[in-house]
Amino acid sequence: MSNEVFMSEPQDYVRWSKQVKKIFNLLKDGMVHTREELVNTSGAKNPTSRVSDLRKAGYDIQCLRVSDMGASTFQILEYVGYDTTGKHRCPTCTCKSSTI
Repeated sequence: MSNEVFMSEPQDYVRWSKQVKKIFNLLKDGMVHTREELVNTSGAKNPTSRVSDLRKAGYDIQCLRVSDMGASTFQILEYVGYDTTGKHRCPTCTCKSSTI
């Protein structure tokens, strides 16, 4: 688990939707968060789309399927400054599975 707190570039944060800001504010602690937490925090029906927005903004966000029932977790690993949408894939993000 990471104790690193991630910051956003001011020009990026201003452009983000309210849902993206809420999800970023939850994930920026570098800890693992569930899809349910993302939904409850942001009100987004499909928070993975907002996670994708953060990946496009340069955040490396890991998404893991943690149960056979489809429960998933999300964690910001680092800020790399370029689009990371293809780096971490899982069924929640409609791609390859990574089960822990």
